Amino acid sequence: MIRSTAPARPLPPANEPAHHPRMLLTEADGKALLAQAAIRVPPGAQTTTATPPAIPGPWIVKAQVPAGGRGKAGLIRPAATRTEVAAALAALLGATHKSHRVHACLVEQAVSGAEHYLAIALDPASNGLRLLHRAAGGIDIENTGPLAGTLLPPDLEAIEAALPALIPHAATASVAASLARLVLDRELALAEINPLFVTATTAIAGDAKIVIDLNALSRQPALTALLDANPLAYPDAIRKQSSGFDYVELDPDGQIGLLTTGAGLSMMLIDELAAAGARPLNFCDIRTSMLRGSPARIVAALSWMTARPSLKVILVNIFAGITDLAEFAALLADALTASAVPVPVIARLIGRNAAAAAEILAARAPGVILEPDLTAALARTCAAANAWANA
Repeated sequence: MIRSTAPARPLPPANEPAHHPRMLLTEADGKALLAQAAIRVPPGAQTTTATPPAIPGPWIVKAQVPAGGRGKAGLIRPAATRTEVAAALAALLGATHKSHRVHACLVEQAVSGAEHYLAIALDPASNGLRLLHRAAGGIDIENTGPLAGTLLPPDLEAIEAALPALIPHAATASVAASLARLVLDRELALAEINPLFVTATTAIAGDAKIVIDLNALSRQPALTALLDANPLAYPDAIRKQSSGFDYVELDPDGQIGLLTTGAGLSMMLIDELAAAGARPLNFCDIRTSMLRGSPARIVAALSWMTARPSLKVILVNIFAGITDLAEFAALLADALTASAVPVPVIARLIGRNAAAAAEILAARAPGVILEPDLTAALARTCAAANAWANA
């Protein structure tokens, strides 16, 4: 049985929500968790410069961003000499992948073995865990057919007892048991190793895809500390923890800042703007019910938007049911007064007390362009972005 100072945790009860805000860790941080769980990882070091770390070769140089698809994007490179390591570092540092800039690279000693795919995933349908294993891994795993996996028993001791029959290779079964404990102890959504390099007697994690549940961070100080130690990799998660609402930067060079509420409506706006050829900067769910009479959240969102020199226009879209739009308008006016916003602001405020909100903005923030029609608001936003871009 796996030994740990942490008690074995049961699976989440059936009445817990099935969907949580989730975030992928960088490979280096994921492997740090694997190592803490006594799973073997290759010798390696993370670096932010083009100077190769003192690790025996040959090497693999890997860009560190919290996003998948690095191999196919050319962000994982083998190196046979230290000169090649330095060249790879120089090429990868500063690159961009899926809106994430590469601020660090992981340099590892290359390892070999049969490439397996191994994962323990949260299974929302059963409120349990699912084992996914295949004796073939690598970047083309998605081309080898669906991975249905095996539903695991409801507690760690039973999982440990079942794994040897599911995975005859002892070292691989041991890694799977350690992954299961890691998922339970850290309340993870996914712990995946692809490839897992397997020899006759060993199994070494060649990669790590660890997906955390941001709602669990209040109970997971070790994960919070891990995020805090790497702010350049996890700006969205750190913003959420400090501000209490969701602000996700989609495009560092985006032109349209979004101050919106409601996840579905906000995503719809992003889709509509992208379909029109525009470049939204961010996703935002400001959660107007949680403003509590303070403009602090709005000020924070505006500061993040205006920090990007590519910003050309801000679209405010609030569809209010319970929210008092008059109160929101007053807070928006306060936030605009407190912030240096150098671009046009277009606002669509629909719902309770919309007329009063319009009067407040006309008196206190007359530069805000009010447009109640959604299609017209989107058109005016795109036109404003284009006008600034062509100025």
